[in-house]
Amino acid sequence: MNNQTDIDIVIRYLEDPDNEQHKMQLNEWIQQDAGNLDIFLDMKGMWHGDPLPAASAFDTQGQWQALDTMLDKVPVAAALPAQKKNTRVIRMNRRYWWAAAAVLLIAGTWTWLGPGGYKTYATAQQQDSLRLPDGSMLYLNAHTQVRYARGFGKDNRQIKIDKGEAFFDVTKNDALPFIVNAPEVEVQVLGTAFNVKAANSGVKVFVQSGKVSAAYKGTEKKVILTPGVEASLKHNGSEIDTRTHKKNNNILAWKTRTLTFDDTPLTEVADALEDFYNVQIKISNQQLADKKLLATFPNMSLDEVLDIMRKTLQINISHKNDLVDIY
Repeated sequence: MNNQTDIDIVIRYLEDPDNEQHKMQLNEWIQQDAGNLDIFLDMKGMWHGDPLPAASAFDTQGQWQALDTMLDKVPVAAALPAQKKNTRVIRMNRRYWWAAAAVLLIAGTWTWLGPGGYKTYATAQQQDSLRLPDGSMLYLNAHTQVRYARGFGKDNRQIKIDKGEAFFDVTKNDALPFIVNAPEVEVQVLGTAFNVKAANSGVKVFVQSGKVSAAYKGTEKKVILTPGVEASLKHNGSEIDTRTHKKNNNILAWKTRTLTFDDTPLTEVADALEDFYNVQIKISNQQLADKKLLATFPNMSLDEVLDIMRKTLQINISHKNDLVDIY
């Protein structure tokens, strides 16, 4: 469905949430795409008065003033169905267009200058990249949100990753360290390329080149990471687990869109597939756990990958919804 149709479904439900037909249409729309639930929740919050961020990277104030002027000229009969002609017409009309604009922003990557003058970037189902003011490159995985202050690159190079996963290719500047703040964790570098993943269980930091320090905020507990080393820092934890990966690992597969397995045990293959395709994989027959896979999958669908694995390793695999069983 197009954006206008999507908006109509959500607005009809918000105007009359007790209507069973509207409930059914909304539920069907949400089931079509996992990201539609995020869109609905954001629109619902704004509909009930949750404030929008203070300003955007564009001339938002001027845009809203122009939109208000245009809406004042819209005939009431054209704005709403006949049964909604009442004293709330103008207010509901403006809410309708406000929500419509929100959907267009939420559907893709959006930019706000939020509270405290922070510029925020977030992705929905897609990936994105941007060049930071200091020349560093930032690559965002899907469902990721980061923000940085207006003075970034001038008096500081601090960036916060609220959720998700991001890869940083940092421009070297000895006088101005590049600092990434993740939940409970601080990562500091001078010039390097590294990956940060903020998950529910904690934060993982992987270094591709250069050196990185990863530390629990407010403590002396930190570790220096070199190329190929990954650190895992748990929420409410105190220990830092490190692991050295061989060259052909899949930590950056979300960015390269290629999975590579070099005589990799099936248990590790399952972990990589779970992370890449966002599914759950169970190895019912533990005698298969030590089987090893030698293969490369360049931007292939999960079913294509499973079919190759099934034939190569001569194993049984079933795939239903988000569950994969290897037996």
